[in-house]
Amino acid sequence: MIKVKEKKLNLFLLITLIVGTIIGGGIFNSPTDLILKANPMAALIAWLIGGLGILTLVLVFYKLSVIKPEMNGGIYTYAKEGFGNYVGFNSFWGYWMGAVFGNIAFISLFFKTLNSMLGSHQLSPLMCFIGGSIILWGYTAITWFGVHEASILNAVITIIKILPLLLVVVIGIFAFQPHIFNVPDWTAVLAVNQTHVSFGNQISGAMSTIVWCFVGIEAAVSMSRRASRPRDVGKATIISFVIVLVLYISISIIPMGILTAKELSQTSVPLAAALSHTALGVAGSLIIKIGLLVSLLGALLSWFMIGPEIAYVTSYDRDMPRAFKIVNRHSVPGFALIVYTIIMQGCLLVLLLPQLQTAYTIAYTLAATMTLVAYLLSALYGLKLAINENLGIGFKLIAILASLYSVYMLVASGLEYVFASAIIFALGIPLFAGAPNKMSKNEKWLAAVVALAGVIALILIINGKISF
Repeated sequence: MIKVKEKKLNLFLLITLIVGTIIGGGIFNSPTDLILKANPMAALIAWLIGGLGILTLVLVFYKLSVIKPEMNGGIYTYAKEGFGNYVGFNSFWGYWMGAVFGNIAFISLFFKTLNSMLGSHQLSPLMCFIGGSIILWGYTAITWFGVHEASILNAVITIIKILPLLLVVVIGIFAFQPHIFNVPDWTAVLAVNQTHVSFGNQISGAMSTIVWCFVGIEAAVSMSRRASRPRDVGKATIISFVIVLVLYISISIIPMGILTAKELSQTSVPLAAALSHTALGVAGSLIIKIGLLVSLLGALLSWFMIGPEIAYVTSYDRDMPRAFKIVNRHSVPGFALIVYTIIMQGCLLVLLLPQLQTAYTIAYTLAATMTLVAYLLSALYGLKLAINENLGIGFKLIAILASLYSVYMLVASGLEYVFASAIIFALGIPLFAGAPNKMSKNEKWLAAVVALAGVIALILIINGKISF
């Protein structure tokens, strides 16, 4: 079999990969997601706090990409190097399954949005499932023929989906009304339902949405072995962070000054509802909904590139069964890609549920929780490296803040999701047990603890002690 020469990703493609990965459905739904948990001013403060927290993680990724360019497996490699094979595997497994649940969230929101456009001709849950399956296997076929080719398509989609967001910002600024944004008693009373919610609880509630919005910031790190130049990885991460932070704050806050809290909470596509209240009217609403559909498809494509890649690197390091490092003639981890799609196909059964908004919320929160575990391990490795190699007080402080922020985000996302993630981590134990690297005695004890936690979590969910 003739093998096609692999093409590498330049700085532009790395930036569009990160931006395309981050900007999925979360940015379009963020005004509604946030207003249900926090008043407009509290949401703005939460963005500033969350942005600073994510920045510490970004700086950790940047520093590690500079001083450890040979560690091209991204967050999996950092956890493995810092804390051993089994912990490294769990970083991969949490991240991988987070990507799966994130993709299910994208597809759920895709069909929720599509149905909002079809009016009385909405698709049934079965039709949504069939349509979602076609999208999954269609992207599997696209990715099969090469990461570079898929990344070019992703770059085009990323540029297209940013255009309607810029439209919201430009038009929305002129339609913004301060008296709508400045709700009374905003530190104590939630405007959407007039219930008493403290300022601290508003901030905590908003954080799960904010961290979900930034999932994917490490995309270039995860794809670093595909980069033309190793130094582009850190540079792309910093540039992408700035682009996305400015867009997210603008997009989530401006509609809060156009629509009241109650109006925002009742709309399925908040940006479309916001533009419908401007001079663009119905046309603006349609533009946003089409932009959302394109954005979701673009983010899904990004994760189709990343998911098989990290499985390949983990298998190459002997922490996954050997089959996952099999590549096709286009240098794509073919076996990992197929398994990745099959797992998503199973999870896609959620589309058979009539409550798509509930399915979307649960899927994205679980995805954020699983990914946060990988972020925490990367931050802790950065801290360990900073101490052991005396990298300076500045980086030590950044690594400490990144670690504390990751822990805080896990708690803020909801302990029920942390318990649920224990089940997912327990399900990964057989995969690691089947890998060439064998468990040490300590790792077997750790796996036993994870398995026990998973069983307890499952029992609590079945008995109704944990609900979502």
